[in-house]
Amino acid sequence: RQMSFLVCIKETKPVATFDITVLMTFAVLWAAIVPTPGANSLLVTHLALTRGWAHVLYAIAGNMAGIFLLAMCALLGMALVLEAFPWLRLAVHVFGGGYLIYFGARLLGRARRPAAIETEQDLTSEPVRPGWKTVGLGFATALSNAQAIVFITSIFAVSGVLQANVFTGLGCIAIMIILNATYLALLGWLFLRPTFRSVYLRFR
Repeated sequence: RQMSFLVCIKETKPVATFDITVLMTFAVLWAAIVPTPGANSLLVTHLALTRGWAHVLYAIAGNMAGIFLLAMCALLGMALVLEAFPWLRLAVHVFGGGYLIYFGARLLGRARRPAAIETEQDLTSEPVRPGWKTVGLGFATALSNAQAIVFITSIFAVSGVLQANVFTGLGCIAIMIILNATYLALLGWLFLRPTFRSVYLRFR
């Protein structure tokens, strides 16, 4: 009787299993997508050139929080909600597009200033921004992509994530965070190197 009880407990206890095939398929697809230029990589590059390594890490932390939120929304079917409520989808588009226009206009304005930056000392002479503000900037930049939820949902669908169990879905989100953070950290590190900085100073 005790053995039967133990067998019953073993059979009913949920087991955290991962669909390895889905994880590998998603990892390959996402690894190909990560290096695509976008607002996130532009932000990290800009901070590496003007703020330094600490603010690069702050931005990546905020950015990963934003990507995690978007990925969870995609996993929970938020794309269907956006399809069902056109006004909400429009609001997301307006917010995201408006923020990107604002961010891009600021960078273009700085670049068009004659002799705005002439030396590396000038490059890093901007007022110091508190770390929490940079975290917030990274978070807002991640959320500014109005198509992100729909895009992530499509990748989830193609790789089989939406049909897999919840543990596999969370594993894929972990892969997203690791690959994105690694790529952005590498990008920030490269633009902290003297060679890359000198090229930027020449062709800014």
